Amino acid sequence: MGVAVRDVVRYGRLKLLVFENVYPPAEDSFLLAEHQGVSGSERVLDVGTGCGIQGLSAAEKGCEVIATDINPAAVHCARWNAHLNDMNVDVRMGDLFEPVRGERFDVVLFNPPYLPGRELPGSDPISRATEDPAVIRRFLKGLLRGEIRWDEARIVVSSLTPKKYLKPLQRFEVEIVAEEPLFFEKIRVLALRPSR
Repeated sequence: MGVAVRDVVRYGRLKLLVFENVYPPAEDSFLLAEHQGVSGSERVLDVGTGCGIQGLSAAEKGCEVIATDINPAAVHCARWNAHLNDMNVDVRMGDLFEPVRGERFDVVLFNPPYLPGRELPGSDPISRATEDPAVIRRFLKGLLRGEIRWDEARIVVSSLTPKKYLKPLQRFEVEIVAEEPLFFEKIRVLALRPSR
């Protein structure tokens, strides 16, 4: 499979190649990577891995990591970056929890497409990675339905995320663990726990 490298990103000691049709790490990626809530002994699921920055950051801390993505270019990119950084990350192709259904994780990480976009995002992978906030609702409902067993989830949202996609948050214990104002929005990392 021939690939075009669109960018090279350095994050701490990680060197990340960003292939064409893969979401490049940005402020939201770095904010989540800095607030993953892991110490190194956890089993971590990185949903929508993209180039693999979240999974690799967790693996670098000593976590056991499984990463998923629906985009074949992202799966290939994340596997390549795991090899490039000499890290063991199990990267699986599939939509949200489908490749890991029924498995158990201490921490679930997700930097979803949270910006309001077209009602149906474009067919290209970058549009789907940035303009489909309905994925947030599907992710939250998957957690609520018990598609995986989990203790905590960390998810990025924006002040611009349409509220209708965030309604399922009412059924979790939610804590804002990080917040960063940007030019036109405020991004937050939320820690979610099952309601008691």
